[in-house]
Amino acid sequence: MRLPCEHGLLCYDFGMIAAYLNGPEVQKQLGVSRHWESCNMMVDVQFVQAGDWMVNYQGLIPDLLADGIKVLIYAGDQDFICNWLGNMKWTQKLDWPHRADFNVAPNRDYELNGETVAKLRTSNGFSFMQVFNAGHMVPMDQPAVALQMFTDFTTGSLGSHVASEIILA
Repeated sequence: MRLPCEHGLLCYDFGMIAAYLNGPEVQKQLGVSRHWESCNMMVDVQFVQAGDWMVNYQGLIPDLLADGIKVLIYAGDQDFICNWLGNMKWTQKLDWPHRADFNVAPNRDYELNGETVAKLRTSNGFSFMQVFNAGHMVPMDQPAVALQMFTDFTTGSLGSHVASEIILA
């Protein structure tokens, strides 16, 4: 929504990825000899025909949380394909024992290098992040933020970049 679409139907430039994956040394290391391209429509059709298209997986999240597996859902605030507000709303309606706690948890500022780059809501192992100035491909639009988010989530330190709350007496 914030940038003109200049790279075909997907609007993102995957040229560097294609150049890397199609390089002879990389293909040799991977043991492949095929030309890689992003979003190959013939491969996509095979996924669709196999039933792997628009499958509702959100019903599996309560079981993950019940098993103690932490879950992070994130969306760019400029994504019109999977908008952040719709994603936040379904996370709030998810049927799990800590739904009420999650729903009253604050949306706190998530910071990187002293700048607020996202809003984070988290409770009982379930987190939702709204990433600012990012579209459908958060890692391509905000690579530093995406890397920090991923690192924090996988190391169990997602709250380490949340702004401290000031409590007035």
